[in-house]
Amino acid sequence: MTVPTNLHDIAGIAREDLRRTLRGARTVALVNFPNHGNPGDPAIWLGSRALLRDLGVRIAYSSAWWNFDRVSLRRAVGDAPVLVNGGGNLGDLYAGQQGTRLEILRSLRDNRIIQLPQSIHFANPENAQAMAQLISEHGGFELMVRERKSLRLAKDLLGLDATLSPDHALALGSLDGSHAPTRSVLWLARRPGDPEYVPYDEPSDARVTRMEWLEGVSDSERDWDRRGRLALRFNGAAKNRRLRGPESRLWKTRAAYRALSMTYPVLARRWVARGVGILTDAEVVITDKLHGHIMCVLLGKEHIVLDNSYGKVSGTLDAWTGTLPGVHRATDGRDAMEQAVAILESR
Repeated sequence: MTVPTNLHDIAGIAREDLRRTLRGARTVALVNFPNHGNPGDPAIWLGSRALLRDLGVRIAYSSAWWNFDRVSLRRAVGDAPVLVNGGGNLGDLYAGQQGTRLEILRSLRDNRIIQLPQSIHFANPENAQAMAQLISEHGGFELMVRERKSLRLAKDLLGLDATLSPDHALALGSLDGSHAPTRSVLWLARRPGDPEYVPYDEPSDARVTRMEWLEGVSDSERDWDRRGRLALRFNGAAKNRRLRGPESRLWKTRAAYRALSMTYPVLARRWVARGVGILTDAEVVITDKLHGHIMCVLLGKEHIVLDNSYGKVSGTLDAWTGTLPGVHRATDGRDAMEQAVAILESR
């Protein structure tokens, strides 16, 4: 397959892949909303919503990992397909998202389950075997993956013929980041302790600002508008009630799920906007984060890409984004910094 050379073509591939996978379904559930301020996962969720809207498909039920409920989902969509948001990975690195997938497979035997484009990584082979068993028992699980390594792992570990398809954040189209940068180089990278961290030699250079955009996400988001703060407050109160207190029937009502689902696009758009602000504040970005790279692509921003620990970043570049304008690849920190300096000096 030829690597696409523009965002329009990539979004078209994603839309056609999703259309084929849905097989004419007009109503779906969309679960595993990324209820956190990491800009990448909300960008995926918004991209999936945009593709479903383009296809004329109605989302009749939405939930995050913490408020998924089988009875509420079935009441809303019956036996319609259940779409699981991309992001993180399919495997055992992120327990909350994976736990929801396992619960869906166990409890929704009459619905087709479609995992939207994702990467696969299991640190423990026994966990892969357990999931393969659940998938086999369910009989209606379909998997979309975003790079070729995961395509092989789907077959070898899970016994599935997966669909290779672009990350849905790429369906957002061009993002607007027009304000003037105040930093020279942004080093947007994972910290030690992160399961995807790689110990690259980080440059000691006054022009570099070091950041992990998972850090510094405010519970109040003071810079947001009133609607955003209200959505955050309501969403947070519901989440705290479900996770810390005795479960109330109130949060399983149709009205509660509808109200919570209305907070998801509000929060997702503002978390993505926060990421755009971080990236556009630098002249050049160096990143080992997949959606640091993808959002730079959507912004048309020149950037240098390092790989994560298990190859999902390089795999996505190889399959989809490596030939797009402004994308540069590096093997280590020194190489990345040399390229960043060359870009700065060429301006």
